[in-house]
Amino acid sequence: MDSATAATTAEEMKRHCAFCLKEISGEAIKKCAKCHKRAYCSKECQTADWTPNKKNGQGHKNWCGTDYGEEDVDWAVVPVPGKGLGIVALRDIPKAYPIVVETGVDKTHPRVAELTPLNGSLEMKFHSNKYSCVGRDGVAEEVLCLRMSRVNHSCVPNADNFYDKSVKVIGTCRGLTCLLLILVQCE
Repeated sequence: MDSATAATTAEEMKRHCAFCLKEISGEAIKKCAKCHKRAYCSKECQTADWTPNKKNGQGHKNWCGTDYGEEDVDWAVVPVPGKGLGIVALRDIPKAYPIVVETGVDKTHPRVAELTPLNGSLEMKFHSNKYSCVGRDGVAEEVLCLRMSRVNHSCVPNADNFYDKSVKVIGTCRGLTCLLLILVQCE
């Protein structure tokens, strides 16, 4: 097996649906027909994810075909000792690369109930999992982002957050090496 085939096989062993975040593998993985990167568990999830904020969709149509990171290919959510969860690079990532692209979700998203604190109120879940990002107008917005909320904070960040095409983006401030924890500026 050549290295390109091995990489493709490894990439498809396990993915998370971009909409419902369900873990999927093998033939259960449905990819976006346009970019062939974004993974889904069903046509329903792909349709819901295509348009921004339609049933909590990420608006994939706004950045489909552009170069950005994908969960389980470029980055992953992993346990971080002493911090809970974090996001790590799964490959070397160049400077100024958009790692994570996400829009906020509302309380009707299927995965909100699973956020920490597990027995907490919606207000507690929002406070624990909100993500702040400054828009082009300089105004900060707090939204519930299921993946970006997992990014750890540091006074010495290696990534930054910003808006692009109405979505939140975490991009690298400098090149990252494989398995490096992705960190954004302390607030």
